[in-house]
Amino acid sequence: MLEGYLSGLEENEIRFISENHESFRVIVDEEHFFCLQHERIEKDIVEGYLFNNRNFKMFGCIYNGRSLSCKGYVYSSSNNPPDALLQFDRIMFTGKPIDVFAGGSASVMKRINDGIDWSKRAYAKEPQYWNEINIKYPAKVNGVLCEVGIDYAIFYNLRWGERNIGTCTPRFYIDFKEPAGIEMIPECYLWVYDFMKFLSFRRNIKFDEIKIYKRNEDEKFEKTGIVHFRTIDRGEYTNIDMNTILTRDIGDKFGELFQYIAERRQRDTSDELFVPDNDTEYKELSHTSFLECALSFEGEYDRTQETKMETNAVFQQIKQLANEIVINESCKLADQDESDVLRGELLECIRKSFQSAAEELGEQQTSGKKKNKITKYAKKLLDDLDKSDFSLEEQFNNVLKKYAGILNDYKKMLAQRMKISLEGKTNLGQIFSNMRNDIGHGHPKDLEDIHAYTYQLARCMIYVMILDNTGISHDAIKRIIHKIF
Repeated sequence: MLEGYLSGLEENEIRFISENHESFRVIVDEEHFFCLQHERIEKDIVEGYLFNNRNFKMFGCIYNGRSLSCKGYVYSSSNNPPDALLQFDRIMFTGKPIDVFAGGSASVMKRINDGIDWSKRAYAKEPQYWNEINIKYPAKVNGVLCEVGIDYAIFYNLRWGERNIGTCTPRFYIDFKEPAGIEMIPECYLWVYDFMKFLSFRRNIKFDEIKIYKRNEDEKFEKTGIVHFRTIDRGEYTNIDMNTILTRDIGDKFGELFQYIAERRQRDTSDELFVPDNDTEYKELSHTSFLECALSFEGEYDRTQETKMETNAVFQQIKQLANEIVINESCKLADQDESDVLRGELLECIRKSFQSAAEELGEQQTSGKKKNKITKYAKKLLDDLDKSDFSLEEQFNNVLKKYAGILNDYKKMLAQRMKISLEGKTNLGQIFSNMRNDIGHGHPKDLEDIHAYTYQLARCMIYVMILDNTGISHDAIKRIIHKIF
């Protein structure tokens, strides 16, 4: 149970209590019991303290005078004396997703081959050396220098009548080169959550414990705080090593992959609605999930693959020809000489003139609805000119062709598993694109096996593009997609 006071929300401190470490209640005295709730207050951080002499800070706090909620919190792990919760040097996570990713006891213990007959004695195992199992890689997330890795804690229990001889706990940690401000804790949580979500291809990620540490005078880490974040219940996490990306799968690309995934949210590219909540949702397909997957595929393609201008000489010629005609005709009318500077300025001037003319046309309308339509159509025309590139059909087929060495075996295996015949020249990109368009326009047809096939391929190809962009070898990517998909 948590019980204490918060400051900065009212003129005086307010008292709160949480019996389950999730939901909070405000303790109101008799004088304020019948007062109406006031305007809602939202704060990134609210400071306070607990009754047992520990400092306490809330993240993402919402308060209206009667109710209190937050996204998470941190409190001092010790009360003699309590840490001020201003900075930390390390944050560490434990939980089932990390157990699976790191390997648990299987990665820590090795068998002793001493030639003893198993029928006479249980075979023996011994722990490996720490430098053989603890890993650490450099990373730079949103400009912050750090090191990420896995270390292990092994606790031995030799009490009579208890089964566990040794308990092994893998721990995912981030060490910072310079002390991090306490306000970075929510950001760090999202870094690790997004990374575990990617590795598991599931959104039901939960952590057992989150702790923060400081370096002491001997450069050893000392625990200073306990962290907790509220999570949505997306079902039980049931992943195993056979359907999860493991440390051995990514090897020395650990730091680079973590950095790439952790930065996606900062770059506003965390469009991962195609990731299922749990095992049940993984096996289901609906029109909604198909559309989410198609949108994520298009977004990832635009971020990681070359544009049509860069790869298609004919398209490049046509687009340049269109620009040339606009520029040349404009120069003739203006009776000016062409120059590289003028060309760029002229194109921008034409765009602005078109936009201005459209706005003027809109102002002449008496109907606000017509005015809005004119503005919308003008914007769409300009956007379409800028974004003219590969269609979804072309994108889908381009990825199949570019990564044929990774995908061909998987395509055949998946087709056999789903009992789908791909004889002749089946245009998978067209099938995928047509269904996306039908759903988007509001008249989708029934989903058939071939749509489920292209849907599964699209999810797989999103991962291929991401993993390839971080430099993971194609052989490793091939093994990974066979595991996850």
